[in-house]
Amino acid sequence: MNAATRGADVNRDGRDTLSAQCPACSLHELVPIYLHRDARGRWRQLKDADALPEGTLELDACPVCFGVWFDQGELDTLGDAEVDPGLLKTLMGRSAHRMCPRGHGFMNEHALPGLLRTPVDRCPRCRGLWLDGDERRELAGSSTREGQEERSLKLAKRGFIWAAQLLTQLPVEVENPARGTPWVVYIFGGALLVLYQLSVFGIFYARDWALVGAEVRSDPRLLYTALTHVWFHADAAHLLVNLYFLYVFGDNVEHLFGRLRYSLLLLGAAMTGALLQILLASPGSPPVIGASGAIAGVLAAYLWLFPRARLLQTVPFIFVQVKIPVWVYVLIWIGCQVVMAAFSSEVDFAWYAHIGGFMFGAAMTPVVVRWRQRRVAAEVRVPSAAFFLGKPPEVVRRARAQDRRARERRAASGRPRA
Repeated sequence: MNAATRGADVNRDGRDTLSAQCPACSLHELVPIYLHRDARGRWRQLKDADALPEGTLELDACPVCFGVWFDQGELDTLGDAEVDPGLLKTLMGRSAHRMCPRGHGFMNEHALPGLLRTPVDRCPRCRGLWLDGDERRELAGSSTREGQEERSLKLAKRGFIWAAQLLTQLPVEVENPARGTPWVVYIFGGALLVLYQLSVFGIFYARDWALVGAEVRSDPRLLYTALTHVWFHADAAHLLVNLYFLYVFGDNVEHLFGRLRYSLLLLGAAMTGALLQILLASPGSPPVIGASGAIAGVLAAYLWLFPRARLLQTVPFIFVQVKIPVWVYVLIWIGCQVVMAAFSSEVDFAWYAHIGGFMFGAAMTPVVVRWRQRRVAAEVRVPSAAFFLGKPPEVVRRARAQDRRARERRAASGRPRA
């Protein structure tokens, strides 16, 4: 394979399909998205990759950080902005420290004055462009599902969400669809729903399984409630809010963690939150039930993995709907938990359980991120710059060692190289 085709395979339709790790976040391989212009001249994303009509445009995007790779000319074809080749000659004089997904080495930073405030990354050989998530939304909106929607449909959806948020005050994810089926989310959520119904019917009495910090401190044999309290909820509203956050944030986290590690995240966050509640809750604190400590760990993982994801939120009292980055929402939320735990006399909420679960998720996620980056690098043809500059993944090291041993055996036997 020569340098011009390194990092790409050819599918049965004759299209080049990249095999590259995301050059920005390194958490996922780039996946193809197929766009086709409809009769009204608008670009639409096609779901069926097996039947692509003539004129289909194939881009390569990261489903984690939302960055996208444009081969030369593709951005102009979309028509969102005309990228004059003269502007791309405004080289900023430094490397982007990111690898070209086509395998041509490091890209360079270029300025696009008048179009973007931040520089874009461009390969000096194939002249492809990499746009980070925010840059993609600003410069190539038609490559996102949100940007492909009709204005009337978009306004109708925003109006429906606004009305729902007036009643619930729950955030809504703008554009971060899950890849694959989040089985752990479904199983865990289903178990919470079933056990709540059993407690309503009187088969289980939730108080028997609740966590009471003062009681556990006086009788360590009750430590088992650090796990059992997760499975019961005070009422239907308590359960539904937890299920909502579990689904909205948990499906994406499960995809990157994998089922086993995601299960450990839920268990570890719940246990850590419970232990902090036991140690720090005041003697008069009521019994604690609910999965919010476990879900706080999911929020921390989501914040680490998808800081550029955006949420729709209606501001209380002024009823204005705003679109905010997830890092703003989550940091405000955890900040409120810390403030309430430190200064509030309100004891009906398990502030310390939330803080402890969040701390566990924040500590576990970097470990999983490193594992995930190594695994993705080993499965693609073009790893990200992080692995060209650092130690190669274990799989790559083993492959190189096997090649070295094979060369040594051939040299010892006197056979010519293949």
